[in-house]
Amino acid sequence: MKIKSAYLKSPWQFEVRSVELPDTPPEGKALIRVEACGICGTDLSAAAGKTAEWQAFGHEVAGVIENISPGHHQLAVGDKVVLESSSFCGTCELCRNGRVDLCNKAPNIWGQPAMGFAEKMLAPICCLVPSGGLDPETACLAEPAGVAFDMVKTANIALGDRVCLVGPGPIGLMAIPLILRCGGTRVVCIGRSHSKRRLEIAQALGAEAIACDGEIDSLTDLKGRFNHVLVTAPVDQIPPSLALLAYGGELTYIGIGTGEGKICFDANHFHFQKLQLRASFASPAIYYPTVLKLLASGLIPADLIISHRYPLNDIAKAMMTARNDKEGAVKIIVKP
Repeated sequence: MKIKSAYLKSPWQFEVRSVELPDTPPEGKALIRVEACGICGTDLSAAAGKTAEWQAFGHEVAGVIENISPGHHQLAVGDKVVLESSSFCGTCELCRNGRVDLCNKAPNIWGQPAMGFAEKMLAPICCLVPSGGLDPETACLAEPAGVAFDMVKTANIALGDRVCLVGPGPIGLMAIPLILRCGGTRVVCIGRSHSKRRLEIAQALGAEAIACDGEIDSLTDLKGRFNHVLVTAPVDQIPPSLALLAYGGELTYIGIGTGEGKICFDANHFHFQKLQLRASFASPAIYYPTVLKLLASGLIPADLIISHRYPLNDIAKAMMTARNDKEGAVKIIVKP
């Protein structure tokens, strides 16, 4: 069958192609009719970076199973699902020792002729998670919500902790209610003044919102105040953000830089303050059942996070809005 699929190539080139997909999915896979897919910062990095060859993209996917290869699974045609971008195998030594979070040996959705920004796509059955009665726009937030969940879990926030979040993007914003549920007694969110809408959402979610257009370590009233700092901003914000940590504090980072990704900080200060630096990388993409419940309950409010909706044919406009609209864009959803 012929379907429409969006492709990108750096720098900032996009096109919608007609590609061929099999009517009957191969063994271990399902044919998914895409209902909604969110634009991720990873998509922006790919468009801005060194993606020399055209490639399909989009991994925050919600859809419906149209066809599925036979096997011992509990899914059927017509089931609404979200897609893990990668999963764990369940049989290796890491998995059997309970560290499924360190296994990426299962098939994944990457490198397909059609991905989330398409009418239909093929996906490994092991990556499909039932989305229940959630509408597709809300359901496709499961992937970034899972990233936020992984970041908060990695930070290991405890009752009474003071937490500062640097970067009010979709992942950072979705982390705020999770931090509060973990027992954070003070949550501060720092962003640029042009991110006015995002800072307003942060405040609505329960955080103190602070606009800072200079260096973060210039915020003298916040220096040394926090048990945890969570950075979802560019990697160069890590060194100045260390100044916000109290003695024995921990900084947790999630993000992908478009440059070399190198940072430099004072190791003596780091040592004598007994600080910690942690990385959150939600691959395999787990915790979907939990975050789907959080989305369904409204604890993570999709209506606040989603700011724009575009049809598939307007993928270039959608991507440029995500890049350029610093004031109004939060999470952009593309629907075939």
